Amino acid sequence: MKVKDFFKGIVVGRHGNVIYYERNGELCVRRYAIPGKKRKRDTEGPTPKQREAMARFAAVQRFYREYAKQVSADAWKLAGVAREMSAVNLFHSLNCACFNGQGEMVDFEKLRFSEGVLDLPREIKVEWEGNRCVVTWSEERDWSSAARMDVMRVGLLYDDRVRSPRLALDVTGCRGDLRGEFTLDGSIGRSAHVYIFFERVDHGAFSPSQYARVIPITF
Repeated sequence: MKVKDFFKGIVVGRHGNVIYYERNGELCVRRYAIPGKKRKRDTEGPTPKQREAMARFAAVQRFYREYAKQVSADAWKLAGVAREMSAVNLFHSLNCACFNGQGEMVDFEKLRFSEGVLDLPREIKVEWEGNRCVVTWSEERDWSSAARMDVMRVGLLYDDRVRSPRLALDVTGCRGDLRGEFTLDGSIGRSAHVYIFFERVDHGAFSPSQYARVIPITF
């Protein structure tokens, strides 16, 4: 057994039927699998809670892969670097609770579509105006985490494709404008879960997201 840090008492390796290992700077422990001896899970199968955990885990992983392909491969990587975590692990830790044991998303409002060091403006509102959605907000700051030139971005989960994150079309507006606009892709849907966030003009930082619900007005 190897001593990782003698003064802190951190050890790494096997001791008897226990294995000590380090993950993200923390000491973890798991049982050692005895060769030739089948685990209870191998003979009886996973428990209902284990099946739910596996379904939730798989759903979050699929969602993140689609996000990286359709939205951005950089947003969560940058956020992960700041927290010394991998992008997918950070995404999973913040969003796992938004999925249920059947792998379905059930909490759209708490979903963190984006994460980062930039500040969100205050009093963000999203409203229909003709065929476009108008976003307004309040902002009196102008500093590194809230610069006037930060660009508004809009993430979408269309009602018919909630497992397929997208960016909105024809997005306009910077933080200093106090107003921005975007459109939905009518070929996909006319109602969606909306996530407003901001990106630094040099693409080097993002903000967390603000949730809104967009449903077309009918008379």
